Amino acid sequence: MALFWNRWIPVRTEGGSRSELIDRLQAHFKANGLKSKITIEGNSLRRIHVLKKDADLAKGLLEAFDEEH
Repeated sequence: MALFWNRWIPVRTEGGSRSELIDRLQAHFKANGLKSKITIEGNSLRRIHVLKKDADLAKGLLEAFDEEH
């Protein structure tokens, strides 16, 4: 598990009614060739992570995603 946290960084956290956006964001990342992982904390807090080496690409994809939603 420690290896997971060394390679992956969180890029977005959502909770409550907005937590479904994490699934859409993961689909957006996958469509653009970016690997991601989702972790769940508590009852409804969801966090999406990307590899550290892909952080810059993820930032650009997040901006495009936010413009659409």
